[in-house]
Amino acid sequence: MTSAAAKTPMRQLARFASRFDAHDHEIFRGASVAFVLRGVGAGLAFAFNVVVARLLGPEGAGLYFLALSVTMIGSVVARIGLDNSVLRFVSAGAALQDWGRVRGAFRLAMGGALIASGGLALGCILFAAPIAGRVFDAPQLAGPLRYAGAAIVSFSMMSLLSESLKGLKQIGPSMLVAGALYPLFGLVLIWPAVRLMGPQGASAAYLGATGLAALVGWGLWRRQLAGHEAPARFALAELWASCRPLWLMSIVTRAILPWAPVFLLGLWADGSEAGIFGAATRVALLVSFFLVSVNTILAPKLSELFVRGEITTLRRLASRMTLGLCLLTSPLFALLIFQGGAVMRLFGPEFAKGGAVLGVLAIGQAVTVSSGAAGQILMMTGNERIMGTLSLLACAVLLGLSWLLIPAYGMLGAAIANAVCMAIVNLGALLFSARVIAGLQTSGGAA
Repeated sequence: MTSAAAKTPMRQLARFASRFDAHDHEIFRGASVAFVLRGVGAGLAFAFNVVVARLLGPEGAGLYFLALSVTMIGSVVARIGLDNSVLRFVSAGAALQDWGRVRGAFRLAMGGALIASGGLALGCILFAAPIAGRVFDAPQLAGPLRYAGAAIVSFSMMSLLSESLKGLKQIGPSMLVAGALYPLFGLVLIWPAVRLMGPQGASAAYLGATGLAALVGWGLWRRQLAGHEAPARFALAELWASCRPLWLMSIVTRAILPWAPVFLLGLWADGSEAGIFGAATRVALLVSFFLVSVNTILAPKLSELFVRGEITTLRRLASRMTLGLCLLTSPLFALLIFQGGAVMRLFGPEFAKGGAVLGVLAIGQAVTVSSGAAGQILMMTGNERIMGTLSLLACAVLLGLSWLLIPAYGMLGAAIANAVCMAIVNLGALLFSARVIAGLQTSGGAA
């Protein structure tokens, strides 16, 4: 690359930044904090996965990622779409200084998720042996599954606490809880746990790490709400009306799309392929690192602008952030496409054959980044049902493609199925969010 070519993205970013207004600067300041903490967290999480892979090898890592898929899918089911709902209601209540409503929404959401996650965790612990032996034909998976089942509770609580802090615009504490602390705790626990317990030690370390992060998050939340009025009664029907369509969307985008391929590889392929695919999935998520960081601060801002009827500002802000994200992520995207094998070799020599898989997964994540805040716009403007419908369509496509491709092409087929479905959800959200904004501008603001 020539010197002039190398300077081109920087010049584009400089011209882009020169047009910032007060809202842009607020997002930029918040996102900068999120970038730093998310970057630290991403580095720690990457290190954690590398340590797991090197300590356990492809077969052992396959058991860990299969167990982790149960945690992720179970946690998403247990949260019943409350992540985005609690973010929406906490941020809207905070914007109006209605602290009783903020605390009421939080208490109702946390209580519901605790009951649901506790029930799923108990079922997973009790039936770990039958699931491991009869479903996966891998009796050695039972131990990791028990700890993974218990982690459904800790991960669910950690996630909801992080979203609640985000709704208060406490971006640093939010990212600290769900972005940096749990992989840090995991790194501290992983080596002795694996040495003592083998593959199930990795799941035990994950349980301990997410549990400790959740405790920190609870303390940070209590400190932020200290001195405010007591919780007001929050209508269960209102919360359920918001989270019900989001539940389906969350199950697809946060559980089925990223984790079902690992689950299905465990059923239809050998354990080593599940391990390599799981590692590649964790690396591919780095492409959407900047999107997650920006959306951390952008989502409550979109909710605030919608409540105030500032739709033109909402549209402009989302468009500028998307352009900036595309410029920032293009180098990382190129690295994962053209040097995927070298990146995967960091996990160990046996993982290098996952380079093509990583490239395909990175394409899916790049489509996600290019859609920007489309999904957030739909959810923060009360159009959760659209995301639910798109998610249902993507789920059907994923299952169909997985059934066709995984038996024939193994982990590469799983990667293709995943990327296609990510494109369906995110490009669909981009199309419908544009229509929603146009309709809001025509009607003059929030409904």
